[in-house]
Amino acid sequence: MKKWILSIFMAALAFLNVLQPAMAGEPTWPELSLNKAIEMAITQNKALKKAELEIKRTEALRDEASDQLDFTPTGGSGYDPQVEAAWYSLLQADLTWRMSKKSYDARLDGIALAVCQLYWNVLKAQENVKVKELALELARLELQKSQSAYRLGLTGKSQSSSVGGTVAAIKGLEQAGADVAKAESELAAAQNELDNACVKLNQLVGLHPDDRPVLVDKLEFYPLQVANLNTEVNRVLESSPSVWLAEQEVTQKKYTTDLMFARGQYTPYDARQAEMEQAEVDAQSARDAVEMQVRELYHTLKSLEESYKSAEQAAATAQEELKQKQIMFRLGLATRADVLTAEVNLAKAKYALTELAAQHAYNKMVFQKPWAPAYSSTGG
Repeated sequence: MKKWILSIFMAALAFLNVLQPAMAGEPTWPELSLNKAIEMAITQNKALKKAELEIKRTEALRDEASDQLDFTPTGGSGYDPQVEAAWYSLLQADLTWRMSKKSYDARLDGIALAVCQLYWNVLKAQENVKVKELALELARLELQKSQSAYRLGLTGKSQSSSVGGTVAAIKGLEQAGADVAKAESELAAAQNELDNACVKLNQLVGLHPDDRPVLVDKLEFYPLQVANLNTEVNRVLESSPSVWLAEQEVTQKKYTTDLMFARGQYTPYDARQAEMEQAEVDAQSARDAVEMQVRELYHTLKSLEESYKSAEQAAATAQEELKQKQIMFRLGLATRADVLTAEVNLAKAKYALTELAAQHAYNKMVFQKPWAPAYSSTGG
């Protein structure tokens, strides 16, 4: 009986040992578009859920304040401290509710910006890995050449005693070995950067850290189209949640002061006036900061566009050079190392384009919605 029980226990233990890796979750390779990534991040973002609950909370307080007021006071209805207090409580609660909704919308923009940045970081890291893989292949090919030269030098030493040539061959071999070691290290570092970029993206969109999503959207470069910079600045100022919230702080201060007065809580006039003026200064500072940011981003984007044009020319030159080396290789006029060197140069040129495209795309999003970076923390 004891043996039978022991056999069942051992079988169950073996089954659990086999099942454990599956339960832990095997890495998957799901296809992931940029829009899908944004949707997933929005769905599982804890900070956004908290902001949504804040809207419900402030709306409930607003409704409660509204229930406390039977009618809207007018100038001819006479002064009633309790009615005045209820009125200003409602105004304050209503403004707080609208501010919470504005903050929620701004957080949506922040999440979208964060997802785009991490998505593009993965694309950049993938391009960098390709460069390092080709560089390692080239370094290993050069090492093979050095090894062959060294062996050839030893074989021909009896025929032609050339100590200098042997020493040069040894140095060349050592250098080639060092180049391979460096290339291996750089590839490992690039792969680690790619893994880290994937983990960060996975965390934001709710995937398992070991998953390696296949990104289906590529980075495409579109120059900024702005007919009039001043018009664009005004558009941003009118739609900016940060500016709006700063301006509402002035109104909030006024409601608070009126509410305290209605409740008989006296505050010196000079103190009230100073608080109002401070809020007004903060609101103007917020407008000035956004305007300056938009103008600076415009010139940054134009500089990036010029850099991208130069990088495109460099990539086109590298592409043409590779074609020539491939033709020469087929004709026996170039070596495999020559072709591989051209491939490395082209990969580097493509990586430079990807990096510039990512910088441009990110700055263009911030140009259109400069408040987004302040709300782009992952928040779970």
